[in-house]
Amino acid sequence: MRPDDVGLGGFDSHTLPPAARRVTRRTLRHAVRLLALLALGTLPLGAQQTTATPARQTTADSLREALFNPPITPKRAFFYSVAIPGLGQSSLRRFKSGAGFFLMEAFALAMLHRSADDLRIAKSFQRDSVPATYVTDPNTGAVQLANGVPVVATWQPSGYTADLIQARKLQVEDWMAVVIFNHLIAGTDAFVAAQLWDIPARVALRAVPLPRGTGVGVSVGYR
Repeated sequence: MRPDDVGLGGFDSHTLPPAARRVTRRTLRHAVRLLALLALGTLPLGAQQTTATPARQTTADSLREALFNPPITPKRAFFYSVAIPGLGQSSLRRFKSGAGFFLMEAFALAMLHRSADDLRIAKSFQRDSVPATYVTDPNTGAVQLANGVPVVATWQPSGYTADLIQARKLQVEDWMAVVIFNHLIAGTDAFVAAQLWDIPARVALRAVPLPRGTGVGVSVGYR
């Protein structure tokens, strides 16, 4: 019987079950190659994961050091500011404090130089004397001249006495003490600032009413 006799309208090959596919050597070769690529591809991922953990730890350690550790050690900050007042503070990013110590150093050195110059002048003129009176003509009252220079009758010591020289020596010593004190205070401040690097402080001034007036209160807070 023909297929068109039963009303199928012709023979359709898609109505037949699909033929079984044969597993060829080429298919096996492609499968093995694919498995090998997958196996090799997982190795770099594992290596990246193993190497990523130390990198993350290194980044965390660097961030922790930047936040909680000072840029320089307290010992180095102390010696920096002892050598040049304000240098340790600037290294710790405390620029206002560093500028204050540096300006104080410049002012103290300028006053020390001026006091030392005054002392030198006082010592130079200590043995000098100044004219007190001049020889005059009894008839006219004019000052007599000798080779065009007035003739001195009496002399008096200069104003640069031993007491003045001693006072100027004390001024030089005082300004030297200020310079040394500024170096030590700057070093101590830098040392303490480096030690308290991870303890931010808040300093506030406020007026405090008193029974007999008004005072100033200072509050220091740490967190």
